[in-house]
Amino acid sequence: MNSSLLVRLPKGEDLLGALVSFCLEKNITKGHVSLIGSLKKAVLGYYLQDTRQYASRSLDVDAQILSGLGNISLMEGQPVVHLHLTLLTSDFTVTGGHALPGCILFAGEACITPIEGPCLHRGLDSATGLPLWDQTGM
Repeated sequence: MNSSLLVRLPKGEDLLGALVSFCLEKNITKGHVSLIGSLKKAVLGYYLQDTRQYASRSLDVDAQILSGLGNISLMEGQPVVHLHLTLLTSDFTVTGGHALPGCILFAGEACITPIEGPCLHRGLDSATGLPLWDQTGM
């Protein structure tokens, strides 16, 4: 049975960096992440399928995290958190995207559920150009 871990994320830290640090501390290499909270700054991405590049947008305003959902796997031997965010700004505009480095926490509470079993590695998928799970050994 999997046991979820609850963590309060530190104010002023990079969201993805804080999640990866927690994974390293707890030796989590595969799992599910959900979180709520708020950001002082957000950096979001959208994958352009035709060009195989991320377009990014910085939101330099306070935003509440309505939902953060993602997963944890390994890439080049290190835990990586793949996270999507849905955000609400003070004018009640909702936006979202792929969380990129530079999302600065005001407050955050995460539920991380480790998943047992063999490690799950990310590798470049030639069909999409994305670093997706390599399931050849599963």
